[in-house]
Amino acid sequence: MSPLPGGPFEPARTASADTPSAPGTGALKDPTQFPLPADEASMSAQTRLQVLREMMAEAFLALDAQGNIHELNHRAASLLGLPHGRCEGLTPWAAQPALAGTPLHERLLDALTTREPARFLSELPSGVWLEVSVRPVGGETWVLATDITRRQRAENEAARTDERFRQLGERFQVALESAQMAVWETNLVTGQVFRSEGHDRLYGYPQPLAEWTHERFLASLHPDDRPAVEAQVSSIFHNDVLSYSSTFRTHWPDDSWHWLNSRARVIRDANGRVMVVRGAILDITALKETEEALQEAVRTRDDFLSLASHELRTPLTSLRLQVDLVRRLAQVSPNEPLGSAKVTGRLESSDRQLKRLGALLDNLLDVSRIRTGKLDFELMSGDLATVVEDLAARFADEAKQAGVELEARVEGPAPCRFDRLRMEQVVSNLIANALRYGRGTPVRVWLRQQDGELRLTVRDSGPGVPAAERERIFQRFAQAQGSARTGGLGLGLYIVRQILEAHGGRVWVEEAPGGGAAFVVTLPVDAA
Repeated sequence: MSPLPGGPFEPARTASADTPSAPGTGALKDPTQFPLPADEASMSAQTRLQVLREMMAEAFLALDAQGNIHELNHRAASLLGLPHGRCEGLTPWAAQPALAGTPLHERLLDALTTREPARFLSELPSGVWLEVSVRPVGGETWVLATDITRRQRAENEAARTDERFRQLGERFQVALESAQMAVWETNLVTGQVFRSEGHDRLYGYPQPLAEWTHERFLASLHPDDRPAVEAQVSSIFHNDVLSYSSTFRTHWPDDSWHWLNSRARVIRDANGRVMVVRGAILDITALKETEEALQEAVRTRDDFLSLASHELRTPLTSLRLQVDLVRRLAQVSPNEPLGSAKVTGRLESSDRQLKRLGALLDNLLDVSRIRTGKLDFELMSGDLATVVEDLAARFADEAKQAGVELEARVEGPAPCRFDRLRMEQVVSNLIANALRYGRGTPVRVWLRQQDGELRLTVRDSGPGVPAAERERIFQRFAQAQGSARTGGLGLGLYIVRQILEAHGGRVWVEEAPGGGAAFVVTLPVDAA
């Protein structure tokens, strides 16, 4: 038999005491107890080779061209679960059926077919990992296998640990991005700067920059915030500051401003010198916008309460005055009949103030219903033309007393599904606004069908509504410029839009031909 080859085979290593044995092999002899002739010097080369093979920590197999076992050592029998001394002439997978179909089986068949050296890893059914070297030698194929179970398990555990850390890193990054946060660290000793993946995005850069410097950070700050931030950063080198927090605005490349909050910890050496500064940055732009919106809501509430108190007090004061006048008239002229001009005038004035007070309270109640979704509608098919004609007639006397020319042009019929009371509220509000803000100019009301829908236009020739105000005046508590002198809570147009949207309609204001304001309402035509 030819001597054991070198080259691809690893040097012998001491067998591990806890290397698992394959089931069914029984107790194996200790290779160190292999029987030797009394005269060791007279041992043949064959005997010496056999002793060496049994002393190896590696498993050794010699297979013939058909894959049958020609020779094997005890280590091979132990690792592969082969019956030592009773498997020569059998293939390993015939001697141990558990090996059939395993990667080891497939790789050994490839080596027998190609007669090419090979080196690979293979896991046995018992869970043992082998590092296998295969080499053709003469007409045989020699197999040398090393138990690397411990090493493989350690590598697998290391891989699993790396994967866990990778997943934790990804989850942490997702958490940072979801919270619009980033972390950073500056090592003043090494000069190294670390920043998380989303750091540069908080400053408006979609992709990370090649480098990030303190100068770039300072340049991005709002001019009003920069002095305070610079002073805070400088203070850590002159005081025993261990942590700090700052809030500032940063300028993005798209010219927008964003609010950031930065919290940092200062790490010092035993002498108090700053070594590392690390911290986290949070985008609080949405929080700041909400804060400003809440402050604006508080201001609006305070303004509204002040305005409502004034508006509610005005008709009450006038009503009280009319009652006092009637009382005095009764005292001075106790025989004055109720139908006299003096009494009737006082009662009519009181009635107007009561209606005004009722309208103010109705508006407040409607706003409350809109906010809670309880503004109900009873939609029925009808002719909107009759509603517009009736309301134009009702406002005729008020317009005459105000010295305003009111003209209504109704091109009927105007079939529509609508809530009559709510639609009267819409038309009344628009005509009243035109009389109030038109400054005595003529008011024109026009209803017609146009482009497959109903279109109602109420216009005056007054100062009009500035373009910047045309959307705002439909918001709650909003009033056009100069409206404080004419009264109102700033709720009428808001309610008008809510009612029309519930009817599937729209309302907007535009400049009237020749100047003034034109409020335009569109509603779907009832095809039934």
